[in-house]
Amino acid sequence: MIMKVFLFLSFLTTSSLIAQLGLSNPQEVTDAQARQIFVALRATGTSAKDVVYPIYSGGKRISYGISLGGGRLLTKASELRQKRGLYTANREQVALNAGISGVYADHDLAVLEVPGLEAPTVEWADAEDLSEGAFLSAIRPDGEAQAMGVLSVRERSLKSTDQGFLGIEMDTLETGKGVRVKNVVEGSAAAEVGIRQSDIIVKIAGQEVKGFYELSTKLRRLKNGEQPKIELLRNEEILQVRPTLKGREILEGVSQRLEKMDQMSGGQSRVRGGFGNVIQSDMELEVEDVGLPIVDLDGRIIGMVIARAGRISTLILPGDDIIDALKNPPAPFAREEDNMLLDQQGQQGVRRDRMRHELGLMRRMMENLQRELERD
Repeated sequence: MIMKVFLFLSFLTTSSLIAQLGLSNPQEVTDAQARQIFVALRATGTSAKDVVYPIYSGGKRISYGISLGGGRLLTKASELRQKRGLYTANREQVALNAGISGVYADHDLAVLEVPGLEAPTVEWADAEDLSEGAFLSAIRPDGEAQAMGVLSVRERSLKSTDQGFLGIEMDTLETGKGVRVKNVVEGSAAAEVGIRQSDIIVKIAGQEVKGFYELSTKLRRLKNGEQPKIELLRNEEILQVRPTLKGREILEGVSQRLEKMDQMSGGQSRVRGGFGNVIQSDMELEVEDVGLPIVDLDGRIIGMVIARAGRISTLILPGDDIIDALKNPPAPFAREEDNMLLDQQGQQGVRRDRMRHELGLMRRMMENLQRELERD
């Protein structure tokens, strides 16, 4: 709580100084404020820095691991795929060999055994009480923040059967009001309630929609079976529909603009979907930063970075979900079998969704043929 007050007062101080002094170039004040914030973050990251360690292969850092005590580290499993000679370094910078003892494939987690590593056991906190906009930081072994950001999407499932999909492709160009529908997927929830191409979505669940990213975020929060009220603008007329959202049995259009921006911003984690529960932040991290502990302003370790999904899309496994997973022993590690399992688990269930999509197309084609035969 003290840390929250400090950061808030620091922000007010900066704003007040800039306003009162009438600074035409407030960069010096901003830089000083940034230094103050980083000093504050060092205090919040004290417990986190004691439990996080870099993981190397071939002299290159590939991820981080969080100490489970007893010479064990928890890290992202798919980043270890086909990696040999894993090791970490203790606080004295002595290299220690690491071996994979087991995996939790559903969470893309691996447990490493590190003989000789003496480190405290992480204390996970529940992220359920965090609200959107909560300040978060990813803490390195030196106690500095690798990145800072806010919680942009609260806990949600990334399993295709849990998520609610509307079934539209959105136009990323700004219209000044709402978001234009570029395409409607056949057989989707949107199609069933009569949403059409060129309709403009102006409200969803009673909240105004001002742009593509805002609507995209709101849709990602919805679950299979929900019935959000959607307000449309069509030919200057306001319409209201209430679709029943479906699981992802159909493929929605992906924004080529958004996809291109993510590709240009750097790599993405090989496995960045299919998780039963994640929270999302806008902090900017790299693929090799997975495994970092995430802390809130009270210094609680509320989760672990599990994937870089885009330029400002970092996925975090909540601490309470990790606790639940660790109640059971990890599955034995067998390199080839686990690689296959991780491949199947990741990629947002792309193969499974594609097969469902193709089956749906075949079913509709057969229905059309049947109608043709009946007409004859």
